[in-house]
Amino acid sequence: MMLWDSRHLVHQSSLLLKVQTVIDVSTAVIAITYIALRRYFSFLVDAPLLLNQAQAKLEVANAELKDLNSKLETLVDKRTLELKQANTMLEARTIELNQTVAALKRSNAFLQAQQETGRDGIIVVDEHMQVLFYNQNFYRIWHLPQEVAQQGDHQRMMTLAIEQMQDPEEFIEKVNYLYHNPSLTAQDELLMKDGRIIDRYTAPIYAEGVYYGRIFFFRDVTKRKTMEEELRQSKEFLYSIINVLPQFVVWKDRNSVYLGCNQKFTTIAGFNSPEALIGKTDYDMAWTQAEADFFVMCDREVMDVNEAKLHIIEPQTQADGKKAWLDTSKIPLRDKEGKVIGILVVIDDITERKANADAIIASEALLKQKATELELALTELQHTQVQLIQSEKMSALGQLVAGVAHEINNPVNFIYGNLAHVGGYVQDLMSLLDAYKQEYPNPSRGVLTCMEEIEYEYLIEDLPKLLSSMKVGAERIREIVLSLRTFSRLDEANLKAVDIHKGIDSTLLILHNRLITKAGVKIQVVKNYAPLPEVECYPSLLNQVFLYILSNAIEALEVVETAGWEKMSGESQTVFVPTIQISTELFDAKQVIIRIADNGCGIPEAVQAQIFNPFFTTKAVGQGTGLGLAVSYKIIADTHGGLLKCTSRPGQTEFIIQIPSLQAVAV
Repeated sequence: MMLWDSRHLVHQSSLLLKVQTVIDVSTAVIAITYIALRRYFSFLVDAPLLLNQAQAKLEVANAELKDLNSKLETLVDKRTLELKQANTMLEARTIELNQTVAALKRSNAFLQAQQETGRDGIIVVDEHMQVLFYNQNFYRIWHLPQEVAQQGDHQRMMTLAIEQMQDPEEFIEKVNYLYHNPSLTAQDELLMKDGRIIDRYTAPIYAEGVYYGRIFFFRDVTKRKTMEEELRQSKEFLYSIINVLPQFVVWKDRNSVYLGCNQKFTTIAGFNSPEALIGKTDYDMAWTQAEADFFVMCDREVMDVNEAKLHIIEPQTQADGKKAWLDTSKIPLRDKEGKVIGILVVIDDITERKANADAIIASEALLKQKATELELALTELQHTQVQLIQSEKMSALGQLVAGVAHEINNPVNFIYGNLAHVGGYVQDLMSLLDAYKQEYPNPSRGVLTCMEEIEYEYLIEDLPKLLSSMKVGAERIREIVLSLRTFSRLDEANLKAVDIHKGIDSTLLILHNRLITKAGVKIQVVKNYAPLPEVECYPSLLNQVFLYILSNAIEALEVVETAGWEKMSGESQTVFVPTIQISTELFDAKQVIIRIADNGCGIPEAVQAQIFNPFFTTKAVGQGTGLGLAVSYKIIADTHGGLLKCTSRPGQTEFIIQIPSLQAVAV
């Protein structure tokens, strides 16, 4: 019960509290509403008056604001214009500054290149003798360690430099003198212990009268000094040579003004020393006006043509009044570009020689006549000697060939004649054996053994072939014998009409074994025979000509093979086929032309002019007599009234024989 009372009491208290709260809130709302309504009604009464006042103030404020905006816009435009002008000036200044910086960089690049790429070693010191700058060549020329140069220790550099001097005291004295005389410009040479010579040039650095320091240039002139000394010695040596020459030596410029001479020339010119002639002309000498005009004219001609004029024989009146004869040679002097800058004159005094000239000329004429007579006699003697030697040699050779041919001919004819009978007999025997084999197809054991031992089947098959080969060999021997007789023609020693082609073929048959080179390569023989009538000639002599020319062609091909075809043909890699070409033709119905050409080494031009001379040969001693072509020329030209000539170039040589088909007069 008490518990319920308590709860009820609490509940009532809560309700009262809520009611009280509602009453308080309502009272507050009413109070606020009253105040608001009062202010609203007060505003409704005072609002028009306040609005008019606010509007008047607003109009005044708007006017002031408009005026202020106008002033502000004017000020902004002015400031904007000033800012644009300032920006334009700043941009122009920036461009100018960039150009100045670029020009300065370019100037510094050129200056640095000049300092570093020049031949001189450069060092710059300030007014306190402290190093401000040096280039790479400086410490290279002075052999200074790079770290010393980088430190800029002037005293250390001086110490190292003094140690290299031949005369350190003189060097120190000169340096001190330069330091105490800042305005002095000087150049001298420094002699080093290692033999070098250093050229030193120094100058002060001033700007608007203020001394800022000194610059030094060093250059190694050892080579130049050595060359100058060598040149001086060479000039002295040249002058000593010129002065001991027996000739008069003079050199002039483009205007024929004397630049120098040897001591000997001063005597005939009437001067005491070579130096006295320098600057003079020929018109200042002792010779006559006509002589001076001639000398100057010759000088001008030599210099204009730019070619030497040698051995000008001219008279000259010397300083002592004597008349002399001179042998003068004038040579143009040229500079490095080949431009004529003067003339060198070398003179021989030939007065005595000229005095004896007439007697010498007469003697020479007489000697020349005698020499001509002796030369003709010698030529005739040589031809006679050649003829005798060749006649004797060919006579012996013909007899030997004829004898060999005769001795071989008889047994060969016997063999060749009997081979036919032997062939018939063998054929009969083989027929008999074949018949016997058919009648007795089963031979005894002994017969079979004998047939195996003698290889019966192979023997029966090979025996006809063997007889055929023997017949071919016998025919070959008969052809060789016939060619030997045709070549020697002892029975045809007189003038006779013959087939030229047979003579050529017989000669080729004799040379058959030589138509294979040492390397085993066969020499190709190409024949281009034209239809020819029988030619009236001396057959044995003409065959000798063919033999000599064909032998020379074979030897030329062997030379090419020995030297190597690649060397003979340069860069060409063409396969070399040794070839001899023989062609004949009938010219003008009266002349027969035989051409024999080879693709060998060729004959040099200097040798071609002498190949038909008696005893001339290019072969080693013991390998040639020099008679073959000389005899051939005499046989063709003198005996047959024809022509024999040779044309040659590297890779081809051709001999051309031209003889009449009919001999008008027997020689």
